[in-house]
Amino acid sequence: MDVPRPANEASRLLDVADLEAFDRVTDDLLGAFIRVATDLVGVPICGVSLVGEHQQFFKALKGLEASSLPRDASFCAHAILNPHEVMVVSDLQADPRFSANALVTGDPNLRFYAGAPLLSSRGNAVGTLCILDRQPRSLTPQMVARLQDLARGTSAALSLRHAIGEVHRAARTDPLTGLLNRAGMKEVLAQEGPRDLCVLMIDLDGFKPINDTYGHAGGDKALVEVARRLTEAVREGDWVARPGGDEFVVLARGLGDRQAALALAERIHAGLADTFVLNGSLVPLRASIGLAAGRREEAAALLERADAAVYEAKRAGRSVTRAAEDSPRPTSIGRTALEQQLRRAFEPGGRVPFHLVFQPIVDIATRAARAGEALLRWHDETGPVLSPSELLPVIESLGYSGALDRWVLAEACRLIAADRAPFPISINISANTFGMPGFDTAVAAALRAHGLEGDRLRIEMTERSLVGDPVAALGNVEGLARIGVRVALDDFGGGHGTLARLRGFPFSAIKIDRGLVMNCAGDAQGTALLEAVVSMARALSVPLVAEGVEEAEQLMLLARLGVDAAQGFLLSEGAPWDGLAAAGQAAGARARGILDSAERRAAG
Repeated sequence: MDVPRPANEASRLLDVADLEAFDRVTDDLLGAFIRVATDLVGVPICGVSLVGEHQQFFKALKGLEASSLPRDASFCAHAILNPHEVMVVSDLQADPRFSANALVTGDPNLRFYAGAPLLSSRGNAVGTLCILDRQPRSLTPQMVARLQDLARGTSAALSLRHAIGEVHRAARTDPLTGLLNRAGMKEVLAQEGPRDLCVLMIDLDGFKPINDTYGHAGGDKALVEVARRLTEAVREGDWVARPGGDEFVVLARGLGDRQAALALAERIHAGLADTFVLNGSLVPLRASIGLAAGRREEAAALLERADAAVYEAKRAGRSVTRAAEDSPRPTSIGRTALEQQLRRAFEPGGRVPFHLVFQPIVDIATRAARAGEALLRWHDETGPVLSPSELLPVIESLGYSGALDRWVLAEACRLIAADRAPFPISINISANTFGMPGFDTAVAAALRAHGLEGDRLRIEMTERSLVGDPVAALGNVEGLARIGVRVALDDFGGGHGTLARLRGFPFSAIKIDRGLVMNCAGDAQGTALLEAVVSMARALSVPLVAEGVEEAEQLMLLARLGVDAAQGFLLSEGAPWDGLAAAGQAAGARARGILDSAERRAAG
């Protein structure tokens, strides 16, 4: 016979699910409650049961061999229908609800039942503290009251256990996505014994533009969607974690084979490639994946290798998978290791593993180097050389942009003061620093400390500096101009749309973003965009400098359009300080050879 379901069944089942697994301490406590109950009433059988969707299962039981029963054959399924009353059946055989029950008509030939409902913290009846006998009996009102008291104590023990479990779960779970956090991931790795394991480190590509365009709320929606897709892509039994930010990790258990791991990575790429609509717009979700396979006892090493592999995937062009080598050499460094080294570097007294190299900027009209730009490089003795595109996002995410800017300013001033450069030197300053009032004062102090005039130093700021606090940015530009330091707008055309603001800023130059330069020679649309930028700069009477020039055709087009200066690998790579003069001469000669040859061909 089907037992009626409570009106709050859905909510009740959620509470039952929360209480299904107990620890040893809770099991021992439940055993104590049933021993007290059997002694109180003098019955041979007592249990603590939970009533699930289809089964009743015992979490503690004395006097009977059973672990679970079908719900519709359960006495307790009837008891939970009245959560605040103890159900007492003096003779099961005489009750029409139970007279045909197999537990009554056959072994163990039960005749008496009393069940006091157990309530969850939300007041749902999740099961009972029940007592049973093989002969009919009755209970005094005092016994019923004591049984209900014991049920309240049992309920409190279960609620306390659940609360402790929730605290533990919260400590190991990412609150946004519900995935494991970094602590939970490490706990999983530590809990299980040695076995084949594959770690897939997943780093989202292009997540920052999503945050910039749709705000943090939109970024959170994207992260939740990524978490959902990853969970769907992995196998049953695999773990998915979000250690932080836009990084995810998959722990694929029992998967030590690299080909199988690569197949899983492809499923993840395919799952992320499906259309994602955010605030009515199509948003691409892509990721770079690094994987490492091995044994679980190597968990820490696997994480490091996968972290390094995902960085290699980023360097290889993004949205790809790279597998760590079995015996990796220190030719790459993962984000986690990089963050740890950066924290040590910026600690008081820490050794900063940076140095500056200098790239000449060539005047197209004179074919001579007229300035140099300081470029940041990282080189740790135990690791690889890293480019700014790899370093700066990590430095910014850790909040070290200001500290790095101070180091670059001091180091450039030190070098200029120690050995006078053949031309002015430009340094790059982050948007966060340039958007803070008083940066001009800090530059003036650094120049005074090294005995330098302002015309020896130039500052490059990005369009992002105009987005946060344009008033502070303008104040810094004007303050720097008063001490003779020129300011150039860097990476113009990179996408922040600040054309309307340019007229109010006394920039000494506008540097064209390398993305525009890259496509200018072989693409009609790219050429048209570059022509528009040149026309705008001419209207504002501001010189133009092209960055990232790597092909002779690009340089020739820049000259034809009237761009004032250029820099890039075509002319010179970054040179050490003591080689800057020679690099400047070589860059000028390279430009002269290309442009003079082009002019001769055009004339002849």
